[in-house]
Amino acid sequence: MLDSITRQPVSYANIWNEKQIIRNTDSLGFFEVPMANDKLLKVTAIGYEEKVIRSNQSPIYLKPVPYLLDEVVIRKPKNTNPTVVAKASRKGQAFYVQYDAQSVCVVKFVKGDAVLKFLKSITFYSRTSSNQRKIALIFYSVNANGAPGELLNTETLICNLKKGDKETVVDVTDQVIEVPKEGLFVGLQHVLIEENKNYSHDKNATQLSFFYEPGIFFWEDTTANDSWCFYNNQWKLYPTRSLNLGIELTE
Repeated sequence: MLDSITRQPVSYANIWNEKQIIRNTDSLGFFEVPMANDKLLKVTAIGYEEKVIRSNQSPIYLKPVPYLLDEVVIRKPKNTNPTVVAKASRKGQAFYVQYDAQSVCVVKFVKGDAVLKFLKSITFYSRTSSNQRKIALIFYSVNANGAPGELLNTETLICNLKKGDKETVVDVTDQVIEVPKEGLFVGLQHVLIEENKNYSHDKNATQLSFFYEPGIFFWEDTTANDSWCFYNNQWKLYPTRSLNLGIELTE
């Protein structure tokens, strides 16, 4: 997968089969899908136009999306009065993505604040069996129905994770992500690449006996109603779980 202008690799692009993300390109823009040659797939990547391809197509070029900034006023955070509005913990249960990848995106609602208007840092715990695992940070607006709306990322933010049950703190000050009065959604997207696979060691297991790491932690909470997953081409509210994210805001 290459940028049509620079011919540089497009890393961690999403490969869709009908309504689900089934693969991501790796850091060099490569991916592989075990499908018929005439199978149509969709490709999406932050900063690029959506494209429909055939599963055996190569090379694949994505066209960058131009950003028109002439009438946009960018507010800079003062980076003062940093306040933790939600704390992360390794308590709860770790959930992984199975090989059939029914849902790879989960987000949590962050309320708007009259004073603290910018995201400063995101904290989460992950469970991995290797130092090679990766996960992406994602941000969405709130639509008229209170569900995740438009993707707010201007670049793909990949976190490199440490082996074991570890805390990851990501400073997002430089991303200048403003929290509007209606709030926004902050979350994690599993990256479906070979480096994230954990294969079964059972001798009787089939080739499909693997899952994608990392495991990310959820609270069991039937009252939170703050976490959503992307499933079957739409966002759905988790009725019993809350994504265990720490959120720090600043002025």
